[in-house]
Amino acid sequence: MSFITILFNLLALLYVGRAVQLAVQIVRQWNVLRQEPLTGAKQRLAEQAAFFVAVPPAVLVHELAHAVAIWLFGGQVVEFGYRVFWGYVVPRGVFTPAQNWLIAVAGTLGSLAFGAAIWLWLRRNPSRTLRYFGLRAFRFQLYFSLLYYPIFSLFLPIGDWRTIYDFATTPVLSGVAAAVHAALLLWFWRADRAGRFEMVAFDSPAAQARHTALAAATGNEAAQLAAIDSLRQGGATHQARRALEAFLIAFPQSAAGHLQRALLAVDRQGRIGKETAEAARQALALGLRDPRQRALAHQLAATYELERGDGRAAEREMDAALAGSSDLDALDPAQRGQLHRLRAQSLRRQGRYEDAYREVGEALQWAGAAGQSGLTQALLDERELIEKHAGRDLSALAGQEAPASPSPRA
Repeated sequence: MSFITILFNLLALLYVGRAVQLAVQIVRQWNVLRQEPLTGAKQRLAEQAAFFVAVPPAVLVHELAHAVAIWLFGGQVVEFGYRVFWGYVVPRGVFTPAQNWLIAVAGTLGSLAFGAAIWLWLRRNPSRTLRYFGLRAFRFQLYFSLLYYPIFSLFLPIGDWRTIYDFATTPVLSGVAAAVHAALLLWFWRADRAGRFEMVAFDSPAAQARHTALAAATGNEAAQLAAIDSLRQGGATHQARRALEAFLIAFPQSAAGHLQRALLAVDRQGRIGKETAEAARQALALGLRDPRQRALAHQLAATYELERGDGRAAEREMDAALAGSSDLDALDPAQRGQLHRLRAQSLRRQGRYEDAYREVGEALQWAGAAGQSGLTQALLDERELIEKHAGRDLSALAGQEAPASPSPRA
C-alpha cells in the first residue's frame, strides 16, 4: 500500500467522523431546518453538508461512471475501491487510446451530473435551506471537477486528468477537452462572481419581507443601500457587490455607498486592507451624516493602520471618532466600547502603556453597560497584554480617568 493511499485513508476516516456527526445534527434539527427563514446558522450547516454529506454519494457516482464506461467498451472491473471520500477503479481489457480517454472523462461527467441532479431536484423545494444546500452542493461539484481535481492531477502521479490531457496520445480529444474545460471555467467564474450560487440569510421572516420590500424600491437611495446591506450581512457578498456597483454608478457621491464599499472589501477572515481604508476615508470625505456611520468609518481606517503597525495614525482616527459629545450620544455602548478598545490598542502600539491601560478601563465600562461578555473578555486579554509589554503591574491605574480625546489633527 503506497504512502498516498495510506494518507487518503486516514483523511477519509477523519471526514467520515465529521460526516456522521453532521448527519446526526441534521436529523435532529430536520423540522427546524425545513422551516423559514434561511438563517445564518442554517446557511453554515448547509455549506458543511454540501461537502461532508453530498460528497460521499458523489464519489460513488464518479467511480461508477468509470466502471460503466469500462463495461461499455467490453472490459472488466477487477477492483472497485470506495473509501467514502475517495475511490478508484482498476480495469482489465484492451482499450484504444480514445476509449481510455472516455473512461477517464466519464468520472468527471458523473460528478458534474450528480451535482446538477441535486440542484435540479431541490431548486424548487419549498424550504430555502434545502434549496441552498442543493445550490452549494452543485457549486462544490463544479469547483472540484473543474478546478481542484485537475490541479490535484497536475501535482500527483495519479488522477483522471493526466489521461484527459495526454496530448501525445489523444491530441484531438485532449484539445477539445481543453477548449470545453476553459469555457466551463469561465462560465463558473462569472456565475460565481455574479452571486449565482448565493442565497441571502435572514434572522426572521420579517427581515426577509423587509429585504424584499427594500429591493423593490428601486428609486429610493436609502432603500437600495439598506437592501445591499442586508445582502452583505446575509452572506450574499457577490450579489451585494454587483448591486453596489450599479448603485455607485447612479449615486457616485453617496458617502454611505462608499462606506458600504469599505465593508464589502473586508475579507472573509475579517482582515482589513488598503481598499477598505481608502473607501472608508472617501466616505468620510464625502460627508457621512449618521454619527454611527462616521464612527464605523474611522474604526475601519484605524484597524487598517493598526494592522500595518502605525499606532499614531490609528490614534488619530480614534480621536476623530471620539470627538464631539453630541455624536457620541448617538452611539450604542457596544460601539463605544469597541472604539475605546481600538484607541487602547493604538496607544499600546506606541508604547504608551499607562494611557492604554486607562483606556481599556473606560472600554470595560461601556462593554459592561452593553452586556457584551465577549468584548469584556477581549478587553481583559488586552489589559494583560499591555501589562506584559509594560513589564510591570498597572492595576493601580484602574479607575483612573482615561487620556482625553483631543480634536482631530490634520
